[in-house]
Amino acid sequence: MSLLEVTHLESGYGRIPVLHGIDLAVEEGEMVAVIGPNGAGKSTLMRSIFGLLPRWHGEVQFLGRRVHDYEPSLLPTWGLSYVPQGINVFTALTVAENLEMACHLLKVPGPKIREICQRFPILERRRGQLAGTLSGGERQMLAIASALMLGPKLLMLDEPTTGLAPIVAAEVIQHILDINREGTAILWVVEENPASVLQHCSRVYLLESGQIRRTDSGIGLLNDPHFAELFLGVA
Repeated sequence: MSLLEVTHLESGYGRIPVLHGIDLAVEEGEMVAVIGPNGAGKSTLMRSIFGLLPRWHGEVQFLGRRVHDYEPSLLPTWGLSYVPQGINVFTALTVAENLEMACHLLKVPGPKIREICQRFPILERRRGQLAGTLSGGERQMLAIASALMLGPKLLMLDEPTTGLAPIVAAEVIQHILDINREGTAILWVVEENPASVLQHCSRVYLLESGQIRRTDSGIGLLNDPHFAELFLGVA
């Protein structure tokens, strides 16, 4: 049984269909990416997997349990965490307050907060700063740090490097790779920096018009001239 298993998933907004029969899986400790053009349905897929959008048809199972039978707020307690694109921290709270909110279910949160601050030293230096005043890279690190508080088995990331300067994006990518090497599975929507990410992915799903058009290894896609021309700008 896969850690995450998505079968024939259909979803959308209101009466507008976006996803058309998606099949996707993530195994324990695996790095998996979803890539596709703008408007392909990548963010919709992530929201649907996490139960934030209604399931019209099909099924999403995490550790053998049907996700849509439960409130999304319960999923982090199962080991499934999600960092959405855009607003993903409490901007009116300090860094320390964001981390405390993320681990409020822990009886003794102090050791976990110290562990996370060792992983992201910049957060320790910004503990008293409002999250809304952080740089883009610092805010992404805070969002990822918060998602790690309950020790997820699978971390879902919706393009965490969008809009970041190259050196900052490289730092965020390295943090995510380290998290994966330590055993946490990653499901990663990739829009920017595909060459830096896909080389580490055992499986990549190419999403277009709400359908999976191709499944391949990251290296397999990077070595495909047609893919390289479309997504990497390499003729």
